[in-house]
Amino acid sequence: MDPSLSVPIDRNQLQECSEGDRAFEQELLTLFVDDTQQHLERLQVAITNRDAQTAMREAHHIKGSSAHIGAQVIFTLATAIEDHMKQQTTLPEPLLSQLATAYQDVVALTEQWYPESTRLS
Repeated sequence: MDPSLSVPIDRNQLQECSEGDRAFEQELLTLFVDDTQQHLERLQVAITNRDAQTAMREAHHIKGSSAHIGAQVIFTLATAIEDHMKQQTTLPEPLLSQLATAYQDVVALTEQWYPESTRLS
């Protein structure tokens, strides 16, 4: 298994993105958590409604933002969902639940790294 897939966030990638600024790092993660929650909700609705275009757009957004901060598991799962939507194949149900779990892992890690943050609860 790829070691980068065993942690919710690649801290090196995040530090590179924030240029080592811990406050900016926290801001990036907080924005990611808030933004991704909204996109996950829209992705779920789109998949339920069999709206492949919206699902593809939402997965693509999640893929991009997760790559930016080093959330490799979310990136990998969002990529797989986007690919399924492009091919208009039936989405394997575990992918969406795995994505939701990976998101919760990022939320938990963010709260662990920045316990003073109250926006994530």
